[in-house]
Amino acid sequence: MTLINADTREVRSRVVPDVTGASLSKVLSENVDMAASILHTDEAGAYTALGRQFQSHQTVNHSVREYVRGSVSTNKAENFFSQLKRSLDGTHHHVSREHLLRYLQEFGYRWETCKMPDAARMGHLAGQMEGRLTYKRVKAS
Repeated sequence: MTLINADTREVRSRVVPDVTGASLSKVLSENVDMAASILHTDEAGAYTALGRQFQSHQTVNHSVREYVRGSVSTNKAENFFSQLKRSLDGTHHHVSREHLLRYLQEFGYRWETCKMPDAARMGHLAGQMEGRLTYKRVKAS
């Protein structure tokens, strides 16, 4: 599951066991101030009860070929997943469930910083490191 802040482009992804209201609710409650947020989704049934916990829940109806209605859209999330799938297929070819969250986090970081020049992105990344890397000396045999 991936949440995208429409204003900041911040991405938060989590691996969920299934796409049920309970699984989605857990991720949403841990990552979003639901009472102060507006949720945009398609009309999947799992979102119906969840939407009541938000300030507002707006949907687009893909079954009647509606993809955007005013500012209501799921296009950012769909674009994210489309690019993620191409990246996984084209670069990694296979991703295990064990490491899926790491791939999602890496891709999310690249998504959030895609408009930064490479040098700025590298500086930003280096600025997020804590501590100092140390290396063990290896004795020559």
